[in-house]
Amino acid sequence: MAITNVEHLSLALLLSFSTFAYAENVTHPLESEEFYFKALPYLKQIDDAQNELMNTRNKLPASTPLSEQIKEKFRSEIKPLFETGMPLLRRSAAEGNPAAQYRLAWISALFEPYEQAVDQVCPLLRASLSQGFTPAGVQMINYCLDEEKTPGFRSLIDALPDSDTLFSKYYPLPTLMPGCDRSRASENNVIALLDEKAFRANLYMSVSAEMSRQHLKQEQLAYLNKAAEYGCTRAIERLKLEAGNW
Repeated sequence: MAITNVEHLSLALLLSFSTFAYAENVTHPLESEEFYFKALPYLKQIDDAQNELMNTRNKLPASTPLSEQIKEKFRSEIKPLFETGMPLLRRSAAEGNPAAQYRLAWISALFEPYEQAVDQVCPLLRASLSQGFTPAGVQMINYCLDEEKTPGFRSLIDALPDSDTLFSKYYPLPTLMPGCDRSRASENNVIALLDEKAFRANLYMSVSAEMSRQHLKQEQLAYLNKAAEYGCTRAIERLKLEAGNW
């Protein structure tokens, strides 16, 4: 995940991500959902605390770091949330729950330096996307920069189910700076909460941009149209411009 204006606050002393084992393409049992939803209240509180920290950071000049007092306050707030919620989340993710795999990758990307987190984050996201979980694809584009360019990644995107109800119970889910409609991330909500339709719109818009960088015009327009079908404001505006150029 690209985070350029927020300092990473490593929680290596609070929890270990490295002890996690995931299962790819596993049909998750009902028990994994139970663990996920038990963890969810703590995950939401962690997101709220992270939002507050980001807003505090954004009010400071770019060259001014967060004070140690602010950092310590943040750590003290989230430490009990991590200690209670993360074992539940890791258990759910280990049993193949795609929402848990996404959220575990999301948290690891937020709180650990890229060099330390990437080896875990991308396999987690790949496992989640392989089960048809759209948010994982959006996160891979933001974080797994080499993988997004591969045919294998595109095949997973193209295989996503048409129905938006398969995982509806897991939404809304957090993401940073959605590209289709930046108004979704207001001044008081740096972390945006999106539904399946909005995630799909952002995913296709991002894939369209990657196709443009690879000079694949036909594929670019195909994904741009898909993004527009899911309500992506930027895609709709871009298609109007494309039409005006003919």
